[in-house]
Amino acid sequence: MGKKCLKCGYERKPSDIVPDYECPKCGAIYSKVEIAKQTEQGYLPKLRDAIEKKDGISFRYSRADGHITIHNAVYPREIFSKGKHTYFKAYCHFTKDVRLFRLDRLQSLQPTLKKETHNLRELIIAVVVILLIPTLFAIWTFTGGDPRGEWVLVTHVTDGDTIGVGRGWRYEKVRFIGVDTPETVHPEKPIEFFGPESSAFTKKQLLGKRVRLEFEPTRQYGDYGRLLAYVFLSDGTFFNAELVKQGYARVFGRDRFQYYKDFRRYEREVRKGGVGIWSEKEK
Repeated sequence: MGKKCLKCGYERKPSDIVPDYECPKCGAIYSKVEIAKQTEQGYLPKLRDAIEKKDGISFRYSRADGHITIHNAVYPREIFSKGKHTYFKAYCHFTKDVRLFRLDRLQSLQPTLKKETHNLRELIIAVVVILLIPTLFAIWTFTGGDPRGEWVLVTHVTDGDTIGVGRGWRYEKVRFIGVDTPETVHPEKPIEFFGPESSAFTKKQLLGKRVRLEFEPTRQYGDYGRLLAYVFLSDGTFFNAELVKQGYARVFGRDRFQYYKDFRRYEREVRKGGVGIWSEKEK
């Protein structure tokens, strides 16, 4: 880690698993002030060397809130003391600004590539991206690029009104807008009437298939971090509406979503017929 024991001179390594306040070799215990002194003594020579040679450094840094951040292509300019702490001022290549860092908050430090090398690397990346654009566009078209919504693959069915999808390189849970099927997996509720049938219907219709998602313009995510969407099958079937029409779901939501009136009409019709959740057993 660049910190040397003030008693035996042992320099900590990244593989050392003992806490910062203990020397892995002699077992010496240090206070916060002594740890800060270790840190400064360990990193000062490397910083001075980088300033003299105008080289860049990369380091892990502990912020005031305890979070660890990683900084690459940073070019130290000067070291100075202010109050009880030692700071170094550095130019950050990627953010194009000058920042101050406290020495005792460094977690690791190593030399990095020079600016010229970084510029060359950025040029190479830009060329590669330009060359990949036609390929990426072809993939987007093949996988169903559609101005009316977003095509995704259904990889999991949680219950009748919630699914898991592959969205680019991410997995996301999707909650159907405007409908509510009986519970089957709620941790605090029993399995509700017609819940298994609703889940089985959704699984049969959607699992392993590509569907198109459409969203409300004012809200894309719900309170539990789930994506809120209307789901359409490849043949154009509006699946949210189909759940209501076939008695697998009730209309849900105090907000008047764009299909609210249609969904209420479907619900009235299927309720009269006593289908699904509206069957005699439920009544």
